Amino acid sequence: MAIVVLVLWLATAGAGLTLLRAGGAARQAAAPQAAPADSLAGALVRTGAVPLTVEGKPPPGPHVRVGTPPGEHPLLEFSHPALGVTGIACWMMFTFIHYRPLAWIAFAILVTTLLVGLGWLGRTRRSGQRPESQAWAFPPRLIWVHGLVATCSIVLTVLTAVIASRG
Repeated sequence: MAIVVLVLWLATAGAGLTLLRAGGAARQAAAPQAAPADSLAGALVRTGAVPLTVEGKPPPGPHVRVGTPPGEHPLLEFSHPALGVTGIACWMMFTFIHYRPLAWIAFAILVTTLLVGLGWLGRTRRSGQRPESQAWAFPPRLIWVHGLVATCSIVLTVLTAVIASRG
């Protein structure tokens, strides 16, 4: 049963990768295109070092405040896939060595991944409703496929962890 769950988790990851690629492609298609490199051919290119101050130090650089454009959620965009990979790794370890606490650790990571993914989906939906937003545009069909496969993974993970705890 642990192998079936592992296959389901891998299918969930595959559906997630497909979803990410489709959402990223739609996002890039909606973004304004940059100027081609040929248009910059006549621009002057400055080479050499930055002139030093009287003390022999480089001049102070600008202090740029990093801001996130509307529709982007870098922590969620990183956390959901990273937690998913971590959960798959824990489940693989459980599958191969049958150390029971790993099943529950993998389940906890899976639930956390689920909550982060739902948060990402909710924030993306809200920011996608703004007209000036360049938010991720996930195809609804792929969201449903990813969610249904993930739901099957959760159910079978719990069943397998309970069976492993009793055995």
